[in-house]
Amino acid sequence: MTTPGPKPTPTHLRIVRGVRPDRVNLAEPKPKKAKPKCPGWLSDDAKRVWRRTTKQLELMGLLYEADQDIIVAYANAVVNYERATRMVDEQGVLVEGRRDGQVSNPAVRVQRDCAQLIRQFASELGLTPSSRSRLTVQENDGDDILD
Repeated sequence: MTTPGPKPTPTHLRIVRGVRPDRVNLAEPKPKKAKPKCPGWLSDDAKRVWRRTTKQLELMGLLYEADQDIIVAYANAVVNYERATRMVDEQGVLVEGRRDGQVSNPAVRVQRDCAQLIRQFASELGLTPSSRSRLTVQENDGDDILD
């Protein structure tokens, strides 16, 4: 389910633009670190995406142990997207069908579906600017975002 209307402007841009303080989300998340463990059964490619993603989430202060499963799903979606993209690049958008005709490459559908999953997972994890500006936390750790 999507949120209606335009995506919110990221908080750091609102501050730079001089938006009134009462219209700035001062409760954006700055949670404590809790590093989830990378499952051993992930493929090497998915582990690469896992490391890259958890590093970014950790730098943003958005890494939670509870997000382990969604990070796994995100990593697998990225890997499947990469594989489907390679197949489309090698075989083309159209491939030979059963009856000597050209049909859409099935990898295009996989690519599109994975791109949609990646976008959804990234939004849920706070990996997009607009999703970060919508996130809030209950307590502020003393840092004044307006300073």
